[in-house]
Amino acid sequence: MVGVGALVTGAAPLAGGVLLGGMAGKSGPSAPDLRAVILSDLELLQRIPEAEVARRAALKRMLGEHVEALLVAQEKSREFRRKTRYFTEHWRDIVLFVTTLLFVVVICYADHHRPVWLPLLIATIVMSVVTGISVVRGFLRSVRPSALDGDHDQRDRNRDA
Repeated sequence: MVGVGALVTGAAPLAGGVLLGGMAGKSGPSAPDLRAVILSDLELLQRIPEAEVARRAALKRMLGEHVEALLVAQEKSREFRRKTRYFTEHWRDIVLFVTTLLFVVVICYADHHRPVWLPLLIATIVMSVVTGISVVRGFLRSVRPSALDGDHDQRDRNRDA
């Protein structure tokens, strides 16, 4: 069990660096901006003379493909946001919970003969329980659908019918 304490103690700075790097390193979008592509295609379509039917048809077909790709990308993005909503809304609680658990492990392997060891261990265990309750409550709140958040797609289908 001594190896676990040494592992946690050695991994704590690395985990902090990864967290800091993840928060700082937001990169820009790597995919092309489909809205700009569609706008440029529409502008190009207006510039092509009416007499060039084949080119206009090919450009309209390509424009339809771009619009379809944009719709698919938006649907995938909405689905991804729905699936990861808990983590994006409660990431601080999760990080705090993991940190308190790591701190409990570090305290367990600290020198037991120091007078503050037992109160510090009890405090970290209590904080781990409190943050664990917060994480579980947030998770249950995100899993359980509320009346206010309801299924927007279902409401839209009912309104259109």
